[in-house]
Amino acid sequence: MITVNFKKLNIQPGFKILDIGCGSGRHTGAAYQFKQVIVVGADLNHNDICEARQRLTFHDQVAEHVDGTWALAVADVACLPFKADCFDLVICSEVM
Repeated sequence: MITVNFKKLNIQPGFKILDIGCGSGRHTGAAYQFKQVIVVGADLNHNDICEARQRLTFHDQVAEHVDGTWALAVADVACLPFKADCFDLVICSEVM
């Protein structure tokens, strides 16, 4: 289930999107369907990142994207390995 209403986020081609606490990559995959986005899913759980990789690879195989790019990282929300202000949009849904 996708709990983020992406239509309200005004995502533009070329946006860089971070899905922190991405889990199995549901929202990462949904964001990846927007035109020419760069979407990064990050989660502390390595097994979830492996599942997200399978999901996004499937998106690539069935062409459920529009010339975008994805990446995944094992990362802690309290210590992210990204420069400040490098994303246009950050998603943090269902993270405790």
